[in-house]
Amino acid sequence: MIEEGEALPEASTLDQLAGDPAMQGAVAFLVSAEAPEKTVRVNITARESQIDAIDKLARKAGMTRSAYMVQSAVRGPTGQRRGQRPSDDR
Repeated sequence: MIEEGEALPEASTLDQLAGDPAMQGAVAFLVSAEAPEKTVRVNITARESQIDAIDKLARKAGMTRSAYMVQSAVRGPTGQRRGQRPSDDR
């Protein structure tokens, strides 16, 4: 919906769902969702060999250079989200 420029509807309460005949027999569950952030363009400076290495790793992972760099920065060298212990990322 967001990609098409449409606004997200307000979340339904459990009481609203319980009273809706169309939901009879359905299982309600909670979903957390974050509104997408604006993507910004940045420029970096790196040696050509470093960019080549990043591009090779990104291709191997099936990702773009940007996606690979962002994921690497967020996940860090251990593959865990920054600020989390390994047991937190399940």
